[in-house]
Amino acid sequence: MKSSSPRSAAPAAALSVSAKTYSYRFFLAVCFLVMLIYSLALHSSSSGVFILALLNILFCADIMFKNAWRDLENFRITLSVLVSVCVLAAFCYGLSKTFFVRTLAGGLPDLYISLSLCIVLYLWTCSRAARNKERTNVFIKKLDDFLPKSGRLMQGQREMMVFARELRKGDIIRVKAGERIPCEGEIAKGNTAIDESLITGNMLPTSKTLGSRVYAGTLNKRAEIMVRVLKGLDESVIMGIISAIKNSERRRCIRKDVLDGYALGILIFATVLAVAGYIYFYWAGDYRRPLHTIGIFLLVLGLGCPLSFFFSGVFASWCVRLGAKRNHILLQEMGALEALTDADVVFFDKTGTLTYGELRVAAVSASDVKIKKELLSCLATAEQWVDGPFATAINIYAAEHKIPVRKLLCFDVLPGLGVKATSGKNILLAGRPEWLRELGVEVPPVDFGEQPVICGAKNGKYLGFVLLDDKLRPRAAEMVQTLKDMGKEVILMSGDNEASVAGIAKEAGIEKFNFGVLPQTKAEILSNFHALGKKAVMVGDGFNDITALLRADAGVVFSSGKNVYNNWVDVIIKRSDLDSITDLFLINQQLSACIRSNVLLSLVCNTVLTLWLLFAPPLEYMAWLWVPAGLLAGVLVVFFNSARLLNVK
Repeated sequence: MKSSSPRSAAPAAALSVSAKTYSYRFFLAVCFLVMLIYSLALHSSSSGVFILALLNILFCADIMFKNAWRDLENFRITLSVLVSVCVLAAFCYGLSKTFFVRTLAGGLPDLYISLSLCIVLYLWTCSRAARNKERTNVFIKKLDDFLPKSGRLMQGQREMMVFARELRKGDIIRVKAGERIPCEGEIAKGNTAIDESLITGNMLPTSKTLGSRVYAGTLNKRAEIMVRVLKGLDESVIMGIISAIKNSERRRCIRKDVLDGYALGILIFATVLAVAGYIYFYWAGDYRRPLHTIGIFLLVLGLGCPLSFFFSGVFASWCVRLGAKRNHILLQEMGALEALTDADVVFFDKTGTLTYGELRVAAVSASDVKIKKELLSCLATAEQWVDGPFATAINIYAAEHKIPVRKLLCFDVLPGLGVKATSGKNILLAGRPEWLRELGVEVPPVDFGEQPVICGAKNGKYLGFVLLDDKLRPRAAEMVQTLKDMGKEVILMSGDNEASVAGIAKEAGIEKFNFGVLPQTKAEILSNFHALGKKAVMVGDGFNDITALLRADAGVVFSSGKNVYNNWVDVIIKRSDLDSITDLFLINQQLSACIRSNVLLSLVCNTVLTLWLLFAPPLEYMAWLWVPAGLLAGVLVVFFNSARLLNVK
């Protein structure tokens, strides 16, 4: 059994400090740096320059030393420890050059510019990390648009409009066609079809009869009904979703900062190089003075933290974001790439994720082969001005197959049933088979199962039907198999019915699936996997997925451009193909390789600069300028190396 001590599980101390604490210290450190450069450029007194460096350490670097001490108490070598050691070494070297009568060895007048730059960049780096941790870009006003505002409370034969929050258990309310249900309850009178896509993700209206359960925020599509209140708005599923977003209830792993991961290696390398320099100059000197040669040790250790090291991850992340954006992938949280790679389980929603989330014509069946074109023309003509998934599917199919669409004189839409239209002298019907039978059209008894269907009739004569389907995205099976080959467990969970979910799961090659799952249940399933010590990623697209996306270690969404919850997810995919999921793994590999090469390049550049300063020290005039110039040259090298990620694929 794995054991984890509190020390090993504790996050880096720098992440527990607020961004505001770093920000005002950063501003002050920049001011000290400007004054320091101005003083050195004007050849001010060495004492005055020392005082500026000392004030910078006392008032700006104090938080760095506190973080370093807390990390050392937890047996962690982090960026705070690395920078603290290098800053103290640089300060001690400058102190000897400023005040000692017999200064220590080393060809530079001081390292005050180097330590000031390290302090500024440390505070900037920590401020960025703290802001990312604290950032909650929420649009609360947009979320309230999903909530029903009022309801029709029945008191005997009297009807009274009340606020939705005033409804209580046992109340009877009336809901007309086209209105949103203001509470959770059960149908007390009437039959209807309700659009529950907001809760279940199912794009098709669900038939409801006496005693059927209904959810707050869903849309009554067909007929007037009476609903008995079982739960008020505050206890509803939709309110639970919105509360989760407002409170930013995100479960995220404590992700180790990329710079913390390399801090120990760089500190060891700098210490070894400093010791090697000390030994070489001690034995190569004209006379051996251990205390005098310690200046070489301080000089090398003071330069041990390259400025380019601070940008190793920043430049790489910035370039990979731009490169991924060109491929229609928005990386909002870079840690999500690592979480996706480390995940044990990948959950997929069905509608709009594995499938397009849009109905398309799957089959056309005319009562007579000769009238197939007439059937399609009837349906396309009747549905041409209707807004909905059924009409969209028919209109797209008609346009693709160049079906003639005639002008309409008038039309009437019956939500959940169909369309009755008049074109010239013809009466056209397009809708459910049950509805056509009610109007006296002889529709043959055909078992359509759960598959959506539109029947057509012209002047009371049945013409045939069109089957609709939500198609699987291209290469879904290949993507699922790739995840399995990586050792990931793939699970499909959806609010749709069993037949629909099972069919898509089989077609995509997914063995495990859950159907009829409500939003809160999705979040609970993820929590159960977390309790087992597994890391889970959620891939979805709908408002009903948001609680699961927030609960997962990383949330990935397929965006339609209308999603109001984009600010709470880690990765937004604006492509239609599922290859984008496997592309995320490739992006993470390229990003990790680039960061490693950036760290290596920063060490190489810093080592070259240090050796040059040891064996060919610059002339005393303007010697202070060579150190920041050499360090900034390393920053340029890292930037150009990171620019390769602009073409990431």
